[in-house]
Amino acid sequence: MYLGISCTGHDNSIALVNSDGKVLYAQAVERETQTKHGFSVCPDQPYKLAKLIKQYAPNATHLTICKSWPEDTQQKMGSEINNIAMADYDGIVREVAGIFKGVQTHNMNDVFLPNIQMGGGGAKRAAMALNLTTNTRQFDHHSSHAAFACYSSPFDEAACLVMDGYGEDSAQSIFIYKDNKLEKLPKPAYLGELNQLSASLGVYYGVTMCRLCGFAMDSGEEWKVMGLAPYGELNEPVLALLRKHIAVKDGYLTLPEGSTAALAALRPHTRPYAQFPKEAADLAYTAQYHFNELMTEILTHVHAVTGMDNIVITGGCALNSSFNGRVIENTPFSDLFVPCAPGDDGNSVGAALLAVKQDFPDKMIQNRLQTPYLGDEILEEEVENFIEKSGFGNVHKYDWQDLYQNVAHMMAEGKVVAWVQGRAEFGPRALGHRSILADSRSIEMKTKINAAVKFREPFRPFAPMILADKGDDYFENYHDTPYMEKVATFKPLIREAVSAVCHADNTGRLQSVTKERNEHVYHLIEAFEKITGVPVIINTSLNVMGKPIVSSLNDAVMTFFTTDIEVLVIGQYVFTKGQTIR
Repeated sequence: MYLGISCTGHDNSIALVNSDGKVLYAQAVERETQTKHGFSVCPDQPYKLAKLIKQYAPNATHLTICKSWPEDTQQKMGSEINNIAMADYDGIVREVAGIFKGVQTHNMNDVFLPNIQMGGGGAKRAAMALNLTTNTRQFDHHSSHAAFACYSSPFDEAACLVMDGYGEDSAQSIFIYKDNKLEKLPKPAYLGELNQLSASLGVYYGVTMCRLCGFAMDSGEEWKVMGLAPYGELNEPVLALLRKHIAVKDGYLTLPEGSTAALAALRPHTRPYAQFPKEAADLAYTAQYHFNELMTEILTHVHAVTGMDNIVITGGCALNSSFNGRVIENTPFSDLFVPCAPGDDGNSVGAALLAVKQDFPDKMIQNRLQTPYLGDEILEEEVENFIEKSGFGNVHKYDWQDLYQNVAHMMAEGKVVAWVQGRAEFGPRALGHRSILADSRSIEMKTKINAAVKFREPFRPFAPMILADKGDDYFENYHDTPYMEKVATFKPLIREAVSAVCHADNTGRLQSVTKERNEHVYHLIEAFEKITGVPVIINTSLNVMGKPIVSSLNDAVMTFFTTDIEVLVIGQYVFTKGQTIR
């Protein structure tokens, strides 16, 4: 049995993978701890791991522990990164520099995955309790990204671009995936170690532009930059500075001469935190515009050097769904795949798959768009026990057909539904197992959910969840999008009919639903379409701003009772408000 551990220090996760390369379990630590991004939280909790191993691998005798960073990461990053601190500058320059300095000055093997439990880590402690022998392997961070993405893709061969905040020696890597194997392409020799690490598109978007726009760079608020961008316009002077700060040379990111001065010159444009006038929207639009420019140029190079028609994009930058929706249109590639967890949480699976291939080089790993529903499950016995102990009376258990009809009617009447089914999604997006669902037809619904359910800014958009076979009727250049990984443009005659999910630029970050991928949501949307004529509903994550997606029954019930959600569906049980708990 293979235990994958993503141990970057943020978005840590664990995964159990068998010797055939099948993923049995995968979940980010933030879900169970309800700590956003799980900063510095060890994912390998011994009690949790022992329970999972007994559940998913009861006959296991050996545990191979697989980490997503190699032992020599500190040395690869190089001591010269200290030079990037640049005490002559303040503000954004120092904040960005601090990230790299902090990475270099700590040993990632000790700090990013602290061995605080007896026996050298929670994984080993769990193995000891189960009488399992163990060995530990550590893998290249970007290879872990590429393994999860490519082995779960629908392609037999593809180019793979990994783009994130930083890896061991770069924030960008190119792979060729062919014959069920990964080949990492060498980088140009003239790109120095310091330049590769500081020329980071992940840091540029997730830190520099977050700070400029008035968002918290340490809270994952790059989502807000993407959401605010459609409300703005291009700021030419800012774009000129951004182009001087970071650019592409021979297909790789680089910091041109004068980059530091350009970054310092951006300082006066910085917006105060959480104040979003028109200028902030223009900054966000310009940041996204420049991101698109850089990625398009890089991908054009990737196509040229690999000769592949298919592209897999992974790493944190692959969560930029606005750009992903433009890839086929604006690059030479003919097809695109982005995995359900392209960020560092996905690396637990990637590290485990690399170990499987190491042990069985000729084994064909073909997860092929494997289900993203790989996490924890709320059991029916828990729900029944809650109903009995709480005395909550406004609850009914339906057979499935009646449940679809009743919930669809409530949504059509304007009610907001918390929808909890089966195992939790792996990755940052709710895909119909831990979701808030609602009517897509009224713009008032968007305002209601943002203000009284999610408690977040009014400019934040919601995702359209659509029956896959109706996608061509609603979107221009429609492509199947199972993981909300791409943004597409609504057709003009459709936009008003789905105003709650049509963003300011007439786009939506869609999820394509099929019966095979999610039977219950498929039938729910079918029922909603019969009532309203619209095969599209709102889907947003079941949480409030600043919290991870709910995990436990307690999380779901608490969110239900502390927001304006009117209906809670857990399995076949439907809870409605209107009666207090006795």
